Amino acid sequence: MPSIPADTRKQMAAYLQQLAARINEKGYAIPFIPADPRTGEPSLAYTVGLHVHRGYELAVSGLDYEMSCSALNSLAVRLLEQQTPPTPDMEVRGAVGGGYPLRLRQAGSALPFVLVRTIYRRNPPVWQAVWPDREGRFPGDAACTLSTGAQLPL
Repeated sequence: MPSIPADTRKQMAAYLQQLAARINEKGYAIPFIPADPRTGEPSLAYTVGLHVHRGYELAVSGLDYEMSCSALNSLAVRLLEQQTPPTPDMEVRGAVGGGYPLRLRQAGSALPFVLVRTIYRRNPPVWQAVWPDREGRFPGDAACTLSTGAQLPL
């Protein structure tokens, strides 16, 4: 296995320090991985640190940076206000603009959430928020018009 260049290690350490500072300030941070135009893989954003107080992390895929952060921040607040832990197929209204709800499903793999493992050395449950098409149909629903690659199934 090749070694990691020193400048890359420094950049990674600085980024982890920024995340830790944000977690200390807000209780969680949101890293964002942009879409990959070469592979067509959609973007991914997720919380890091939320599980310390809530027992779970949140994730969203296929949105731009601003929408991803807004959706995850709003979703965290809505779940706290409702005093309800996430459950499969739970719909949360008011977390994104346009009046669209988000539907929660538990991520099947911890692999995409490397920063949670890096910082905390554990794999808490992660709930993915999926968004509907313009008619309110979610991925997996009959007649959903979103392309299969619009959101990464986690």
